[in-house]
Formats: sequence, C-alpha cells, structure tokens
Amino acid sequence: MSQTGVRPTPEQVTLLAPDASSAKAALAVADPAAWSAAGHDAHAVWGRYLAVAAEPYEVAVDLRGPAYRCTCPSRKLPCKHALGLLLLHAHHHVAPANRLPFVDRWLRHREATAAPPPSAPEPAIPPAPDTVEPDTTAGHMGGEQVPVSDAVPGGRVGLGGAPPDLDRERRRLERTERMRAGLVELDRWLADRVRAGLAAPELSDAATWERAAARLVDAQCGGLANRVRRVAARVGEHAGWHEDVLEELALLHALARGAQRTSALPEDLADGVHLATGLTVAKDDVFGTAPSTATWLVAGESRTREDRITVQRTWWCSLVDGEADTWAMSLAFGAFGNEVASEMPVGQEVRADVHWYPGGVPLRGLLGHVHDGPRPALAPTGGTIERAIATAGLLSAREPWIERAPVLVRSTPVPLGTGRWALSDATGSIPIVPGFWRTAELVAVSGGRAITIMGEWSVDGVLPLTLWAEGVAVML
Repeated sequence: MSQTGVRPTPEQVTLLAPDASSAKAALAVADPAAWSAAGHDAHAVWGRYLAVAAEPYEVAVDLRGPAYRCTCPSRKLPCKHALGLLLLHAHHHVAPANRLPFVDRWLRHREATAAPPPSAPEPAIPPAPDTVEPDTTAGHMGGEQVPVSDAVPGGRVGLGGAPPDLDRERRRLERTERMRAGLVELDRWLADRVRAGLAAPELSDAATWERAAARLVDAQCGGLANRVRRVAARVGEHAGWHEDVLEELALLHALARGAQRTSALPEDLADGVHLATGLTVAKDDVFGTAPSTATWLVAGESRTREDRITVQRTWWCSLVDGEADTWAMSLAFGAFGNEVASEMPVGQEVRADVHWYPGGVPLRGLLGHVHDGPRPALAPTGGTIERAIATAGLLSAREPWIERAPVLVRSTPVPLGTGRWALSDATGSIPIVPGFWRTAELVAVSGGRAITIMGEWSVDGVLPLTLWAEGVAVML
C-alpha cells in the first residue's frame, strides 16, 4: 500500500455511491461549515462531521483503495459522510494537513493487514443495487474518540473557495445514473448478440441496432450511440463483414466496461474513455489548460454525416524538416442542411496556441490565441509510409477505439490489380479506402511520381484529403 492516492473528480465520487439516495445525501453533507479538523495528504483525506450526535463523526478515506472509515451508524458503504468528504476534496476545499491520530492508527492497521492486491480493479460505477455484495476488506471501523482540541490548527474546510454548486452536482448525479444504467444495458445487449451469433437474422435488421442506439441516446451516451450506428452499417458490407463487426463489438464492450471502472484507470486513459462514451467537456475548461504554441499548417478537412449532424474534422500539424511532428484535430458540427464553415483554408499556416482536450491521446484541440498569420504555407515534403503507420499504430495502442489517424506521406499511387489502389514508397504501402472516387485525379497529378498526400488512416485504409501539386494544396 505504498502507492500514492489520486484526487477523484466529482463524477468519480458520485459513481462510488451505493445508490442514488446516498449520492443525493452526500450533496448536503458536502458543506464546509459542517466539518472540522479536515485535511488530506498524498494517501488519505479525513475530517470530523459535526452531526446532531453528542460527538462528531470521525471520517477518513484511503484514496489508494479507496477504503472508508466512519463512526456513524450507517451500514452503507461508502456512507454519505465519506462521499461528502470526497466531494469537498474533489472541489479542492480540503487543505493539506498532518494526519489526526485516529487516521494514522486506521491507516497503519490497514497496511499491517493488507491482503494481496485483487486480480481485477474495483469498479468505479457500482453494480446495480440487486447485485451489491458487502465489502469485508474495508469500511466502517470503530476507533478511539479523539478530542476536538487535538485537531490541526486551521484544519477547517472551505479555505479559498465557496461550497460546491448543489444544483450542478445534482444534475451531474442524475446524468451519471442514466449513463451507468445505459452502460450496463449496452454490455448485456452485446453479450446477447455474441451469444446468438453473428448469423442471427435480427443482426441484419436495422431496427435492432437503432433501438440500441436510441437507448444509449436516452442514457446520454451519444458517443457510443454513434458507434453502434456505424457498426450497423458494416453488417453485410462485404464477404468478411463478420470479422469487422466482431471487432467493433469487442471495442464497444471494452468502452462499456472501461467507463464503469474509470477510477481504476490512469487519468489520461479515463478521460479518453469518458470522451469516447459521450461525456462532453466545456470549451471554457479546455481553454483553461496550458496551450501548445507552434506554427500550424491546415493540412486537411473531412466531413462525415452522423445521424442528422454533419461533423467536420480539420487537421492541423506542426512540421519539422517538412514532416509532420505534432497533430491536432478540431471538430465543427452543423445541423442537417447547413454547411459547416471552415476555420481557415487548407494550405494556410498560422502561429497560434492550441489547447488540448483530455484523453490518452493528445489529438483533439481548440485553436486559441493567434500570434501571427494566417498566410500561405510552403508545401510539406511528407514522411515515409513506414513512419506514418508506426505513428497511427501508436495512437491505436494508446486508445484502441480511435477511428481515424492522420498521415502525411510522400508516396506514389499504384494499382493493386483488384480495382483498388494504394499509396506506396520504398518502405511500404497502404491501400486507399474502397469507394474513393477521385483516384483518377490523384493518379493524373502524380504521373507515376511521388507526391505529398495528407489523409485519414482507418481500418479500411487511407482516405486522401489533400495533395500538393507544384507547391499548391489541392483538396480532394
């Protein structure tokens, strides 16, 4: 138990609640005025809750478990006092302090009796109420009462901040409950699909997939709903569609399970799971992060239709010796029938700040302060196929559910002999996606010579978006 604990987010705290009533009660407990002798260190957070009882309740949470201790009579684990204390800690309303004696004794006891770590991490979203099992390894432990006079000076909560917004926390809790229920239902639905087999007749019925997507939308898991619809489009797409669909179902299962265990994941990976599930991040929060300042080339744009929304991806890259060094992607959305405006023409460059969305892969960002430009950019030279595939593979390894990765290569279009074409150089080849309708233009500009091409890599191949002809960017 030597590892350092991690400060939870408010969302993770509400996911720890054994039921909705405990989570709602915790919002009322998360009042700085109701606590004394509160403090935290790298491993734990603690405090005394000033209840109506003769003595305050002694509360402590081991952040490395998490594990909980409270002298209240509640049999729920964690109780509302532990959850309320964690909410205060998540909102930075608990000051660092030296451990109180009862906290130190409890943690020493836990370390002395610690069992080997379990083979599976503790879920961040608890199971449904009818499947909750008692936790016999940690929880409410009796302990000696410590006089209030032994508390650290100034150990009161609420230093430098106001209490949490209870209405906002209540809305967050309600959404968390809906998402948890949606994730559990999705995982059961996936198990049913695999149990019935991919040859089951209902799999070819679009209504089967649409019902699942609609339930995910109701659960506010929009990211997963869109992915379900995209998987439906792969059924019967070609002779080997079963493998593609099974792979996508496996990714959906990984996301559904991962989203229920985000407290056990590394912070960056947990953020990536949240975004892939459909949890939105406010732009103001993104702009509040430290930016990356560089000269960014607008390398390409792509548009896709998801339900009745047009999604535009704009790819930016900073160059080193003419090759892509860092990529950033900005998203824009337009309602059906409305065109999405481009931030800047492809082929332009600008020196600007880019602020990053959280995630295991720093890829999606927002363009911030512009220091210089825009102006026409020199044509990039592009890299090798081998390096582009290695970069895409690294992105997929860090976030397996990533669907598109940018590539900027110097290559030649070559026929594969099956009606399809590929981009090729001395280090390798990648096929062009089926149905790309501007292959003739690409081949004509190339004339059998290597040209610089930017595109989106996916499991189907590369979709060319931009080529450079005589130094001029041409959108495809």
